[in-house]
Amino acid sequence: MESRFFRTRDGVRLHYLWHPCLSQSGKLAEAASYCILLHGFTNDAHVWDAMVGALQDMYHVICLDHRGHGDSDWDPEQKYSHWQLAEDLQDFLRDFGDASIHIVGHSLGARVAVLAIAAQPCGVASLTIVDAGPEVSPEAGERLVNDVMNLPACYADAEAYHKSLARIYMMADTAALAHIARFGLRIHQGKFVPKTDPAFTPGIWHKNPEFRNQHKDKGELSEQIWQALGSLNLPVHIVRGQASSILEHALAVKMTKLLGTRGKLSVVPRAGHAVMLDNPVSSTSMIVDFIHGVSEFQVCTRTEKELESQG
Repeated sequence: MESRFFRTRDGVRLHYLWHPCLSQSGKLAEAASYCILLHGFTNDAHVWDAMVGALQDMYHVICLDHRGHGDSDWDPEQKYSHWQLAEDLQDFLRDFGDASIHIVGHSLGARVAVLAIAAQPCGVASLTIVDAGPEVSPEAGERLVNDVMNLPACYADAEAYHKSLARIYMMADTAALAHIARFGLRIHQGKFVPKTDPAFTPGIWHKNPEFRNQHKDKGELSEQIWQALGSLNLPVHIVRGQASSILEHALAVKMTKLLGTRGKLSVVPRAGHAVMLDNPVSSTSMIVDFIHGVSEFQVCTRTEKELESQG
């Protein structure tokens, strides 16, 4: 694993974790495809650490920190919106040319990925949407925002942060939650504070009237995500936590029907919204199996086309 950085078109430095696929000789596997993993609201790249090993034997795995999160820069202009994060992802994807890329996004990361891929689909082989939809019920959305905004502003250490998170992630695996707490703090003005910029929450949820007016020409965000989702011409895996209030069952079914033969719905047992933390084993298995299946289908298709051209 290696920490790397790149700069967006507006100069913000974004951090990502690079987990290369290596050959048996220990050299970089040049022919390997890529998996880009996008975390959700207030998480960071390390939320995927438990899943990386199951992907790294076949893919180069990249876990990106959104602006204002993890070890990425806090945006001095506080340009925090779905559209800005989608633009950041588009900037990042351009560096991969026509390489085959599988994208996995949780919550906010999934919504951003849908917008970005719809506008710039080149090279993306599949999308996995982890417990996210175009809409969030007002009650669930308010609860999520309030949980975050009521967290303490600073902590004595990672253990104190872990205890605080446990009151929000009530279904989370203890070891998985302790792991993300270990990487979730930074020193700011001499204190341990969460790595997420405090300005991100009101920005991403459009609580600021000035921000809403700035983006009103784009239309309702939920409508844009519905349109973008329906336009995707690639395999899409929708993964829902069985007890999730963020992605309700009826909404997940509606999304799957919109996608038709391109869509697949899986439900992770004993999991709420944070499926990777609540049930790491089952969620990893479902997500990895889907990506492997898409990859194997693409290899078979390429082989058939090559044989046809030779015949």
